Amino acid sequence: PTGQRWLVEVDSADVIHDFWTPQLARKMDAVPGHPNRIWLEADQPGTYLGACNEFCGAQHAWMRIRVVAQSPAEFASWARRQLQPALDTAAVAPGRKVFRQMLCVNCHAVTGIETNASAAPDLTHLAERETIGAGVLSNSSTNLIQWLKDPQAVKPSCLMPNFNLTDAQARDLAAFLEASP
Repeated sequence: PTGQRWLVEVDSADVIHDFWTPQLARKMDAVPGHPNRIWLEADQPGTYLGACNEFCGAQHAWMRIRVVAQSPAEFASWARRQLQPALDTAAVAPGRKVFRQMLCVNCHAVTGIETNASAAPDLTHLAERETIGAGVLSNSSTNLIQWLKDPQAVKPSCLMPNFNLTDAQARDLAAFLEASP
C-alpha cells in the first residue's frame, strides 16, 4: 500500500542475487543462508520496475522485479482476494489432475490443494499477474500454454523442467491456473 513502509526480507536459495528497485530503495544483496531486510515505501500508486543487479548465472538478464503499489483500500482488497482458494469447479478438474499427475505440486503451491511446496512461485491467482516466467512473457492464455509446453524454449536454463505436455494437457493446466475466484 502507498504511504506505508514495508520491511521486506530478501534471501536466496542458490547464489548471490541483488534486489534493486531504484525508485523505491537502495540495492540489497540476497545471500544464500543470510537473509537481509530492506524498507520499501511508495508514495504514489504504480508499478515500480527493478532487476537483479548481481550477475548470477545464465538467466540473470531475465530476473525482473515488479513492485506494484496501490492505494491502501485497493491493496486491502487485493490481499483479501489472495487469501481465497483457487476455483475448484468441474471445468478446471482436468487441469487440476494434470497439476497433480505431472508433480507440479512438488514445487508449486496453489491454495486449496494439498502440498508443502515452496521451491517455486505460488501459482494461486496466476491470472491476476501481468507477466509469467519472471517477466519473460506477458500473461496471456497463449503465452501460458507456450510456457507450459516447453519452458526451456522460452527461458533457457530456467529451473522449470519440460514435462513434454500434450497440447490438451497444456490447455487444461492453463485453464486451471487461470481460474480465479
